[in-house]
Amino acid sequence: MDDHKQGGLATRLPTEVPRCPINVAARRSGLSAHVIRAWERRYSAITPERTSKSRRLYSDWEVRRLVLLRQAVELGHRIGEIARLPMEELRALVGRDTLPGVEASPRIPLPRARLVEVTLDAARALDGAGFAQALLQATRTLSVPELFDEFVGVLAAEIAAQVRSGKLRLAHQRFAAAYLRSYLGDLLASCGAAPWSSSVVVSTAPGELQELGAMMAAVTASRAGWDVIYVGPSMPIDELAFIAQQRNANAVLLSSASDAAACEPALAKLRGAIGAEPTIFHIGAALPSAQPPAGLMQPASLLEFSQQLEAIRRS
Repeated sequence: MDDHKQGGLATRLPTEVPRCPINVAARRSGLSAHVIRAWERRYSAITPERTSKSRRLYSDWEVRRLVLLRQAVELGHRIGEIARLPMEELRALVGRDTLPGVEASPRIPLPRARLVEVTLDAARALDGAGFAQALLQATRTLSVPELFDEFVGVLAAEIAAQVRSGKLRLAHQRFAAAYLRSYLGDLLASCGAAPWSSSVVVSTAPGELQELGAMMAAVTASRAGWDVIYVGPSMPIDELAFIAQQRNANAVLLSSASDAAACEPALAKLRGAIGAEPTIFHIGAALPSAQPPAGLMQPASLLEFSQQLEAIRRS
């Protein structure tokens, strides 16, 4: 790697002075803060300076290096093989230099099936940085409904199928789930809603600990302009009702990944606890009953869920 940090601050070029916190470096480089930390920790791709409170600070030079690394990875190079290359070699890989102020270059889209394949390969290798980078590329390539219905959902289902067939281990599934939870949590935290927005409370059915479906629904609602109160998995119905009443929620959503039959009485109890007005959504496995609780909506996809939310808000 280039020896660019020799000498004190007074002797450095302006581009070598560390001044960008990690959130700014992430925005300028087109990477997530999680990926930047992983590349630093695992591959020593960069070595940012730290403040007295141990907060990372990045120079323009380091941001440009991150941009080149991202572009090289998008072209198919493995981060572990290129992380410590000098800048000149990185520029040669990418095929052009990068100018200050244009770091967020156009993405190189991959077909959805290829995105799933690349992310699955990273899970198989237990490659956290590669998995996180694949998720980031999917985020930049797909809209939110596509991202969840046609990428994250497909990826999770494929990993589960390969665990059942013995091609992957439980360790691979837990590894992927941990990164997906972190990724969805970051997406949810980055969303905002106007103070006059409609509100929805989101959780999983009691006893249901698989929360990816609920988290995807929460992000979908937030991106649709709703104020989302996400309370994690398996919240007791009485507590959900309290939250809905305390926040005067317009809707409550429960997800169930497997045992929909066990979810049905919980939905009936929820309807009795919150009254007839708020809409109740259920996503996941289909309910067995031909007569679900009154006012229940069961979208078949997150795109349909988004459309239903828009219809409620306009009514």
